[in-house]
Parts: sequence; C-alpha cells; structure tokens
Amino acid sequence: MLGRIWFLILLLSAPLATFAQNNSLKSPNVSANTLFLYRNSNFHQEDADETRNGVDLREAELMFSSDVDPYSRLSLLLSVHPNYKFNATSGKVEQTWAVEPEEVFAETDQIPGVTIKAGKFKAAFGKHNQLHTHAYPFIDAPLANSKLLGEEGLNDAGVSAAGLLPVAWFSEITAQYLRGAGENAEFSSPTSGDGVGVGHWKNLLDLSDALTMEIGASVAKGGNATGGSTSLYGGDLTFKWRPVTGGKYHSAIAAAEFIHRDMQQSGIADETGKGLALWGQFQFAERWASNVRYETLDVHNSVNPDLPNLLTTKECFGLTFNATEFSAFRLEYDMAHGPANAKGSNNEKTVYLQANFTIGAHPAHSY
Repeated sequence: MLGRIWFLILLLSAPLATFAQNNSLKSPNVSANTLFLYRNSNFHQEDADETRNGVDLREAELMFSSDVDPYSRLSLLLSVHPNYKFNATSGKVEQTWAVEPEEVFAETDQIPGVTIKAGKFKAAFGKHNQLHTHAYPFIDAPLANSKLLGEEGLNDAGVSAAGLLPVAWFSEITAQYLRGAGENAEFSSPTSGDGVGVGHWKNLLDLSDALTMEIGASVAKGGNATGGSTSLYGGDLTFKWRPVTGGKYHSAIAAAEFIHRDMQQSGIADETGKGLALWGQFQFAERWASNVRYETLDVHNSVNPDLPNLLTTKECFGLTFNATEFSAFRLEYDMAHGPANAKGSNNEKTVYLQANFTIGAHPAHSY
C-alpha cells in the first residue's frame, strides 16, 4: 500500500518538477513583429481613398505565451495597426490607431492525442486562414480569403478540439465551434447562440526523402444576418521539395487552395462565390527566393457593393531576401483585373516593398 502511495506521489510530481524547472510562468515568451510597407498603385490616388499609397507601418504584432501550469498554456497576440476613414465633414481621410486582440486562447494536451483550445483564434479553415500577416507568402491574402472570409479571415471566439487519427501517416481532424458574432459579416446572425461549426481534415505524407505532400479539406456552416445560413467549403494541396543535399540553398513549394461560399439571402437567390489560388515558390540561393501566384474570384447574386458580380483575376510576382530568420525584405508586383476604379479602369497595377522584422521568441508558422 505504501509503495502505491509513493508511486502516485512521484507520478503527480513529475510534471510539477518539469514546470518548475522551465519556470515559464515567471518568464513568459515575449516577441514582437513589425511590417513596414511601401505601396504604389494606379488605383489609390484619389484624396478620399481609404487605401493609401506611400510608406506606412502596416502592422505591429505583440505576442505573449507561457505555460499556466503543467496542464495548460496561454497565448495572447495583440495587433497594432493604422485605420483610415474618410470624414465627409472635413473632406479628408483621417488616421486612427487600433490595438486589437488578434488571438487570445488557452490550450491543453492532457488528453492523449488531442489538443483542446478555447478563446479567440483563427479558425482551422483551409491553410492560409491560419497564418498571421507577417507569415503570408505574398503581401496580401488571396482574393478568395479576403473577399469570402473577410479582411481578417475567419477569426472568432470559440472552442476547438484537434486529434490525430491512428493511421501510418500524419492525419489530423479538427472540430471547432465559434460564437458566430465576431468579425465575419457572412456569419453575423442576430440570433443569440447561433454559432458556426468548423471542420478540417489535414493529411501530411512523405513521398520521398526530399518531397512531402499535404492535402486538406474544410467545411464551415452557420447562421447569417438575413436569417438564413452561410456554408463554406474548401480544399488545399501543397507540395514541398527540399533535397537532402543542398537543401540549404535550393527548395521549392507548389500549392493550391480553393474556397466556395454559399450565402442564403432573404427573398432573393443565394449569393455564391468561389475562388482559386495557385502559387509557387523557388529558393534559388541561401537567402533568395522568387514567388508567383495566380488567382481567380467568381461571384454571383451579390448585393454587397464591396463584392461585385464579376470574375476577378490577379497575378502576383515577388522576390524575397531573407537576411536572417528575424528579418526579410520583399519586392512584389501585382496585376489585378476586376472592379473599376473612379476613373473607369479595370486593371490595377501595384508595386510593393515590404520590410519584416521580428524580435523575441516567436513560434514557427506552418508554411
């Protein structure tokens, strides 16, 4: 009997000893990231335009994370960014600053093979939606993500459970329930408690020592402002190649992501939108990489003036210099063919130059 008691004491004290040794509660991981952006577009030249050309601080991101105790972990990510709004009284675009909680969540993995998360977080819908701005492979999110999921993506308060399937490769199922009254207009139901269900299935396979394939499927459904429902469907496919010899200097990524949205509207036909993004990256030297992306967005039966009923296409070409793992510089040229600007032009041409700096213990991203 005494032996069993000592065994239980040792079993319970092991995580406490590890936690005390790490001492992460007294010293949480702190990091900061800043994005400086220069934009020059033939579209954003009017005085009343809320999208500004020129040099600006695009975003500063502050992250705090720590073990709460041996059983849970807390992450807090704050976004600091400028907002521009046209003031009809003064006739000028005025700038304000916003400090917003981008993600605030607690998680635990005490259930073997399952990670439980609660708080406000980026939903596990597709691949790009889960990235923070400074981790985008291009300057902006794909058209399908920004127009069908919202400027900030699918991000809301809720609960999440992710578990591994008992198969020979990495296969993860994620189920989430979101509040549905957050930043996403397509799910802003007036009914209290009318949430959004999200499901994601991710599979990662090694095709060879140098080549991996990731394939995923996503679904989300919930009530919307018209009293109907909104349904989202998505699929993503990614190939990554990095040779065993020389992988420090040469690598490649080829990826595709598709999103379809069906939004019921009161008294009229459903709004439908579908978008596809195809992109590739080739690392041709230790610190240099080139990127190219082609996108389409096709919308029908929209009554939203910010989402016109037409086919929009976009091509992006980028060159990235990764000075170190803490700083990077990107030059990008975009050509979009879609909605007309105030001068009647349907072709937007934009040049970007971005500087990306990070300090502190920032966790790695999935791309």
